[in-house]
Amino acid sequence: MAWRFVGANFDQMHQNRNLEWVRDHPDAELVGVCDERPRTSTGSIERAVEELEIPDEAVFSGLDDCLAATDPDVVLGCPRNAEHARFVERVVEHGIDALAVEKPMAHTLADCDRMLDAVEDELFVINWPSTWDPVKHTVKRLVDEGTVGEVREVQYYGGNAGAPPEGSWFYDADEGGSMLDYLGYGATFSTWLRGGELPARVTAERFVPEDLSVDVQSSTVCRYDDGLSTLGTNWRLLSHPWETEPQPPTGYEVVGTEGAISTRERGTPIRVTTTERPDGYAVEPDELPERDGDLVSYLVHCLETDADPEGPSDPAFCREAHRIVETARRSADAGESLALVE
Repeated sequence: MAWRFVGANFDQMHQNRNLEWVRDHPDAELVGVCDERPRTSTGSIERAVEELEIPDEAVFSGLDDCLAATDPDVVLGCPRNAEHARFVERVVEHGIDALAVEKPMAHTLADCDRMLDAVEDELFVINWPSTWDPVKHTVKRLVDEGTVGEVREVQYYGGNAGAPPEGSWFYDADEGGSMLDYLGYGATFSTWLRGGELPARVTAERFVPEDLSVDVQSSTVCRYDDGLSTLGTNWRLLSHPWETEPQPPTGYEVVGTEGAISTRERGTPIRVTTTERPDGYAVEPDELPERDGDLVSYLVHCLETDADPEGPSDPAFCREAHRIVETARRSADAGESLALVE
């Protein structure tokens, strides 16, 4: 059977790629799209309509009208961060089978809880684009196999050469800035690599230029029982990493009791150093199973096998990792180290 998909809202630029995955999947059919805030969207419903040849009758300006008219099985949502909770509440009222919401899970921890409370029997997935990167899964496999021993530290550095054009919601003081744009990646994937372990305390700083209302740089230090992890974000890199890897490079460093893994070394997707091989060696990324190739393949797999989402795709897992983001925001506001919020 062909699962009926709707793409709802384009506030995140990733929506256009999500819909290309629908087009390319043999068991998926795009039956409708809508955008309720085209003025501040960073994706483009117009480009999607043109490139995917979406008929006029499948294009809507309102979410409720779109869902009522198209009766989808799956909704792919890319609303702005502060609207994630209300978006999920609206979607589940239409009795759909599955929905996915773009990263981060929500604007606040309270919104994460609203989303989890709203969803009952529906399949619910959080879409972190990095989830479909073979490098991340290979690093996770190496860690789980004990290649570097017990994880003691994860260093993360993420960002780009600047947020979408001025006027987008990314520059709204309540929900924009580099911290909210990128810290969720570091918090979620470092927690995944640590097997779900969370820090006891978090200390964070943000830098907000005089001519902006949002931060362009942040640093977060997470204190664990056995060490510190550092998570950095930056909107002032020299290039976008998906075009040209900047200097310093983005990615992860995982430090363990018996070695370390880096995804930040130029020319080598993954580099491993161990006590037995101190000079290190390169590791090529694993070939991912089809289900992990992209968001749509993962959703179809879960629907057809009745599988629950796992790791960074699991909203319950993302909610726990979001405790780091929430604490970092509060720490930066208060100017002091804080215990991890509940």
